[in-house]
Amino acid sequence: MKWLHSFPLIKKHLFMKKIALLGIVGFLSLAASTFAQTTWTDGAFDQMWSSTSNWNPGVVPGPTTAVQIGTQPTGNQIGIDTGVATTVASITFNNTLTNSVDIAPVATETLQVNGAITNNSAYTDSFSLAVFAGASAVWSGPLSFTAQAVIGTNTITLANAITFSSLAFDITNATTFGHFLGAGTATVTGATINIGGTYTGQAGDLFHFTPGAFTGATLGTLPSLTAGLTWNTTNFTSNGTLSVQSVPEPATWALFATGLAAVAIIRSRRVSA
Repeated sequence: MKWLHSFPLIKKHLFMKKIALLGIVGFLSLAASTFAQTTWTDGAFDQMWSSTSNWNPGVVPGPTTAVQIGTQPTGNQIGIDTGVATTVASITFNNTLTNSVDIAPVATETLQVNGAITNNSAYTDSFSLAVFAGASAVWSGPLSFTAQAVIGTNTITLANAITFSSLAFDITNATTFGHFLGAGTATVTGATINIGGTYTGQAGDLFHFTPGAFTGATLGTLPSLTAGLTWNTTNFTSNGTLSVQSVPEPATWALFATGLAAVAIIRSRRVSA
């Protein structure tokens, strides 16, 4: 019969579908294991990040861990005591918290977050250690960064209210530079904002670091530009922009000065007349 001839093809088709299904299952399993969730339970009552009894499961978070702060920590603070730069995949403050939580260094520790920082609680949670953005992500407040927040060349989408006491952005070129997006409010009153990176300049380049403003902030360091170029910082605090412009050559300045002098002479003659 005719269908008998197509039976091997049917078997092959079913086999390929099975392989594809197994591949999807394997991918999902890998994703689940890659971003394992670890929840703060405060089981050790000692505030220490490195105490395995404070986590469920009993494993200290690492670079592939989605951290959940689920139980109010003793003293409302979690101390990162690793002695090194600590990296996690993301951090979420859960709606089960009963007060604000501060994540602090015990010595000189820093924290890199490679994904979202989310506050689902009713309180303003804070970081009193330097926080590095490891990738572009959403930061959702209310949050307070009382040490430096290092954005690098990443795009951080802000949601709700977030306060910064110190910020650092990097510029690589006209299209690769750290900046904020989103409808969230970045409060930077009293903050110092440093701009770094490998950028050396191109006349006419414009950098927009925030959809809002940097009202009350102070512009700190800037990348060194190629000779003949200068930064225009006029609008940095009012609308978060920097631009690069050419420095007029001495001959241009001399011509400009001559023109001003000529105008002054003509005016004086008219007044005399």
